[in-house]
Amino acid sequence: MSNEPAHTELILHEDTRFFGAIAAVVQHASQRCGLSEAGQQGLTSAVEEACRETFPLMEGKANGEPTVRMIVSDYPDRVEVAIEHTGEALPTAGLDTFIGDAAGDPGAGLSRALQMTKVDRVQYATSGGLSRMTLIKYCDGGRKANA
Repeated sequence: MSNEPAHTELILHEDTRFFGAIAAVVQHASQRCGLSEAGQQGLTSAVEEACRETFPLMEGKANGEPTVRMIVSDYPDRVEVAIEHTGEALPTAGLDTFIGDAAGDPGAGLSRALQMTKVDRVQYATSGGLSRMTLIKYCDGGRKANA
C-alpha cells in the first residue's frame, strides 16, 4: 500500500442506509493511518453523529438534489473527514456544545461523540452558502511503510 494520501468523496442523501458506506470508508482510512481499533470505531461514531446532525440543516431535500458531501482523507499522521452542505449556516459542533450547561451536563449528540472518542480537532467554516465541518483525528503510530 502506498504512503500517498487517499481521498474518498461521498455524496449523501438523508438516508441512514448510507451509514454502512460511511463507516466502511472512515474505517479504511483509519486503518491506513495506523489508528487503533478503538480509535477507528470512535471516529466512525463521531462522523455518523455529525451526519445525523447535519441532515436537518441542509437545503434541497424536496427536489432530490445531493444533500451532504463527505470527503475522507487519510494522511500519514491523521484522518480528516470534511462534511459539507448548503443550507442553514449553523455549526453542528461548537464551543457551546462542548461546555454543556451550568449543572455540568455535557452537550448531547456530536459533542458527546467527540468527547468520548477524543477527536483531536474540529474546524468549521462557511462561505457562499456552503458550510463545511472537518473532524480531524491524529493517528496513534502513523502509517507504516508498505502497510
